[in-house]
Parts: sequence; structure tokens; C-alpha cells
Amino acid sequence: MAKFFKILLAGSLFFTILSCNEDYQGPIPYPTLIQAAEEAGLTTLVSAVRAIPGLEAALQDQDAITVFAPSNEAFANALQAFGASDLNDLVAKLGGAENLQTVLGFHVVPAVAFSRNLNQDNVFTTLAGQSLRVTSNPGIVTVTDAAGNVARVIQADVQIENGVVHVIDRVLLPAVDLPKPTLVEVATENGLTTLLSAVSAVDGLPEDLLSAQAITVFAPSNEAFAAALEVFGAASLDELVVKIGGVSNLEKVLGYHVVPAVALSGSLQASNTFMTLAGQEIFVEKSGNTVSVRDQLGRVAQVVAADIEISNGVVHVLNGVMLPDLELPTVVEAAQGAGLSVLLDAVTAAGLGNALVNADAITVFAPTNDAFGAALEAFGASNLSQLVTKIGGIENLQTVLGFHVVPAVAFSSDLAATNTFTTLAGQNLTVTKNSSGVTVTDATGNTINVIAADVAIENGVVHVIDGVLLPELTLPNVVEAAQAANLSILLDAVTAAGLGQTLLDQESMTVFAPTNQAFADLLAALNLGSLQELISTLGAEAVVKVLGFHVVPATAFSFDLAQGSQLVPTLSGEMLTVTRNGNSVTVTDKAGNTFNVVAADVAIENGVVHVIDGVLLPTL
Repeated sequence: MAKFFKILLAGSLFFTILSCNEDYQGPIPYPTLIQAAEEAGLTTLVSAVRAIPGLEAALQDQDAITVFAPSNEAFANALQAFGASDLNDLVAKLGGAENLQTVLGFHVVPAVAFSRNLNQDNVFTTLAGQSLRVTSNPGIVTVTDAAGNVARVIQADVQIENGVVHVIDRVLLPAVDLPKPTLVEVATENGLTTLLSAVSAVDGLPEDLLSAQAITVFAPSNEAFAAALEVFGAASLDELVVKIGGVSNLEKVLGYHVVPAVALSGSLQASNTFMTLAGQEIFVEKSGNTVSVRDQLGRVAQVVAADIEISNGVVHVLNGVMLPDLELPTVVEAAQGAGLSVLLDAVTAAGLGNALVNADAITVFAPTNDAFGAALEAFGASNLSQLVTKIGGIENLQTVLGFHVVPAVAFSSDLAATNTFTTLAGQNLTVTKNSSGVTVTDATGNTINVIAADVAIENGVVHVIDGVLLPELTLPNVVEAAQAANLSILLDAVTAAGLGQTLLDQESMTVFAPTNQAFADLLAALNLGSLQELISTLGAEAVVKVLGFHVVPATAFSFDLAQGSQLVPTLSGEMLTVTRNGNSVTVTDKAGNTFNVVAADVAIENGVVHVIDGVLLPTL
């Protein structure tokens, strides 16, 4: 400002000198507008004028002008008000060079008006074609723009070649169509930080929304997202994304809040149905000045801030997050998607598919195909069917599979350091979480790793594991198996021979167990009327040998046998001939009698029982 005083003083002195010089003829050489502005340090104003091609010359060519020149501080305040980083950014936020020219023209009156020429209230038409109100009171001159903002003249009456400059403390705004903010700018200005984070988490979504031709956005507030986190038991947006099924479903949720058309609240009917970018309908109701939104699940949220216009539509702020139908996979579909074909075969074999799909809430620890392969190898089985046989049949398969299912939803983020869950098998499973990941420990003490966590399904979550979990399986002992098969005469014979405990204590065995009819046939062949007569006839030692000839001291399921005939040792000390032909198995005794296995592979706690249709005779 001091420089303007210098200009004024220099002008006065020069005028005095010229007045004393009778030979001088011509006008007083006052500075141009730009020279005066540069001398006064109004660098931002100079840059703004020169940003418009030809504007400097046009102003210079005016016969008479009064310029209300904003100071650098005034421009700095304008940058801050518009959220602009520099003059170029301000031009963009004003809507381009054309609007900048209108703004600058609004500061120029095409006439000379020194402060002494002003009335108390003055209205001037500017070069922008709009009126400017100037008020003069003793010691103060103010200027009011089209928006009602008042600027104060902080330095008046700086004479220039073609008029006068008055320095003011703010940038004046004419009536101009300013560009509307983008969706991101509105969300930022309104503090919708969680929404911005969610939109940014979906690749390409910010660009798609910004470039859309026309949109209405129902924008959840931070508090709305916080409530959604609580409902889903999530501590962060990342956890929420996991629990709703991943980024693809996050995109669907966000798309459900966007209608591809502009719907201001004033244009709404009492009841409105809109198709969203998610491809699902959202329902908007209006009652008086209250607008509410209802989602596919019947949840209702209120519009708490309506009609925030953006460059390509409008934003209404919501106090709730709306949810579309997310179409999460069933547990079967998730297993198919993960390539868990052996697990699916096992579930099908056990008849558990519908039970898992229809359960209210489940957490499934799902073994990979490689995990089942390792289990087959450990049990000496070449396929799932053989494994089922060796663990005791379908009922025990159901127990094993049920041991992999917890009847509650537990994402990895829900886990404590150590967790004990009761499974569908009725047995406890220990789940441990640490910085290295999540592990599961079964009833036998084996620790299995979770290698792919948090696969959301429609009724819970799946964690893929690298091993098959084993519960405590209940297999019958040989006596219980014989009772279940109604082999009462065999049991009487074993009891009479005193072999019951011996068989129970055997570490591993295969029993060829004759049916009651087999014993009846032997008695008829020997013309004997009862088991007691047989024992009396043969003698106790011979009976022990006969029964021992039916027991092999190793476990051999039918599919463990080689094709053809093989000799296997028995507890009687003699070799027994066992022949496998396809799926049929026969046994041949020392007398040359050949009998059929009529019920194979009854698993017992220390081996296997094969029911045969004859009594095997050793060398007696």
C-alpha cells in the first residue's frame, strides 16, 4: 500500500514541476493499470488479468475505468474459500477462463469514480454487465457484490492513465454459474470419510461415479457405517468387507445406494421405486419434508441432508446403510468354487448336504483334496469309500464331518487367542489364533492350519484347512460286533472256549465269523444236536484251535487283499487260504471246504470282521 502513496506523491510532485515549466504541453504521464498494480505488489491480480488473453489490452483501451482491485490477501482468502491451491485451481473451481473474465470484469466500472465523486449509495454497471453497489460514508467506502458479500476499500483514488483504482480487501463475486462440486468433493466436505474409503476400495468405482452422466447418491454417514459395523460384528471397514463376502459384494452394496438418474427431493412422489446400479430396486418414500429409504431386507433409513447438488447429479445423506440381496454362496457352492471335490463327495455320502445348507449359522473347517489324500494314506485307503469303511461306516463319517462344523458364525476376526467350540459331532474343537495365523487341534492332538480364511457363505463362513480333523470315533469291539450281527452261537463258542478276553486284547486282527446257520450246517454234518455236543465231541483244546483258525493276527479289509489266493497265518498256528476275485472273497480250510464272505468289512476297535457262511476246520 505504501507504494500507492509513493505513486500519488510522485504524481503530485510531477504535476507541480510541470506547472512551473511553461514549455511543457501534454497530459500527466500516469501509470497504466498493470503498472500501478505491479508497483503496488498486486501480483495475483496481474496474473489473473494476464490469464485472459487480450484482457490487459482491452482494459488499457477503455476510455475511462474505475477498478476495484483485490489485494493479494483478498485473493488468498478467495483461494481458501474455494478450496483452491493456486490461481489455476481457482480458475478451474470458478468454471474456467470465461467465468474468471466475468469475475474480473465485475471489478471494473466503465467510468471514472474517485471517492470524492461518490454519493452515499451508488449503483454502477460493470464491464461484466452486472450491477455493483458502492456505499460511501465518512472515512469508509464499501462495495457489495451479487452474493451480498461486502468488501472494504483499503486504499482509494490511485490514479491511472485511463481512470482510477481502489484497492479492496476481498474478491467480488458476480452472479455466475459456478461449477458444482464432484461427488468426492461433496463427500469430503460433509465428512463422509468411511463412504470415501469404501468407494476407493473398489477398483475403478470412483472414476465410474465421477464420469456417470446423471446419478442420485444416497450417501450413508460415518455414523451409519459405524452402526453397520456393529450389526456385522466388524471392527473396521476391512472386516465388514470380509463378512459381506468380499470386494465384489462391497461394490454391490455401494451400487445399491446409487440411482442412475437425478432425483431431487422436490421431484419425489409419496412412494417411489428406483432401479439402482446394483441391478436391484430401492424404495424411497416421502411424507411432508421427510424422505426415507427402504432396502431389500425391509430396513429403513432417513435422509438427514437432502439435495446436495453435484456436477452430475445430487446427493442425499442417509443415517443408515442399505443392503441389497448379496447372493452369498451356499456351503456347497463355496466348496465347489474352492475345488473341494472330495469334501463334497463325503458330505453327499453322509447325506449331510441339506442339513448344512439349511442350518441357521455355521462355521465350516473344510479340508482340501490334498488333506483327504493324506487321510486316505494314513488309513491305508485308496478312495473315500474305503476310508468310510475303515472308520466304521456312514455313521462315523457323519461324526467326522460334523466335527468340522461349529453351529455358530466365527470369522477369523471374531476369534480370541484360544477358542473352544462344541461341534455338530458333540465334541470340542480347539481353535488358536496368533500372529502366524489360525490353527485347529482335533481330538487326537493333531494341529491343522487354516490356509484360506473367511469365505463368507449365506449362513456363515468357511475356513479351508490342510488336514482332516479326527474326533473320538466309537467302534464296536469284536463281541459287540458279533452281537449286532446276531452271531449268537459263535459268541457261545468263544465264551465256552474262554477266548473272549484274548480277542478283546488282541492288538490287531481279522475275524472270519461264521453265521448261526454255518454252525447249524456243521452240527448237521456231524450228526450233532447242539454246540455243547460239538464241544464234547471235539474237546476243549480242539474247539480253541477251530476258533483260532478263524482269526488272523492282522487287520485285512477285503480291499486290502491281493487278487487271487493267498495264505495268511491264524491264531491256531495254521495257514488259511483266502481268495479274492473282484469284490468277492472266499476262504478255504484244511479240509478243502470253501466258504463265502457274506458280509465283509465290519470295522471293530482292533481290526475287522468278515461274516462267512461256514465253519472253518483246521487240522484236527
